Amino acid sequence: MTSVPRRAAIAALLALSAAVLPLPARANESAAGSKADPVRAITSQLICPCSCGEVLSGCTCEVGIGLKGYVGKELEAGKDKEAIEASLIAKYGEVILGAPKAKGFNLVVWVAPFAATILGFGIATMFLMRWAGRKRLVAGAPEGGPAAGTPAANAALDQLRARAEAELREMRE
Repeated sequence: MTSVPRRAAIAALLALSAAVLPLPARANESAAGSKADPVRAITSQLICPCSCGEVLSGCTCEVGIGLKGYVGKELEAGKDKEAIEASLIAKYGEVILGAPKAKGFNLVVWVAPFAATILGFGIATMFLMRWAGRKRLVAGAPEGGPAAGTPAANAALDQLRARAEAELREMRE
């Protein structure tokens, strides 16, 4: 039988691996998308700065269409993704980014969900282990009482059944 900390560590590792495994697949998708349509690769990571709040690549408002044209013109002029994003951030602020950059205080936004998930799994594992331990105590020999399956325990169960049936009869009357 494994110990509680070991089981909690195993559960935490499983949770972490389940959260991290999809990341390489998404990276491959975005790399393939950037080769096919570089404008869409950039605009799919930006949010329209107008009140619609949609992803820029799917935005149909005038501001979104204008920004998609701007990104296309900048790419034709030879600018790279970082330069285009920097100019848009200078004009509209970091609100235009679909996700905050993973540096400084913004790193909390990236780490907190994973940490909360692992902590939640750890707490759930701890409570489930305690609950299972209590179930084993009830099924086994409880402290100060007769062991399950013995004549004394069977007699105690018969007394409880008789008492419950008597109370049910009283309630029906």
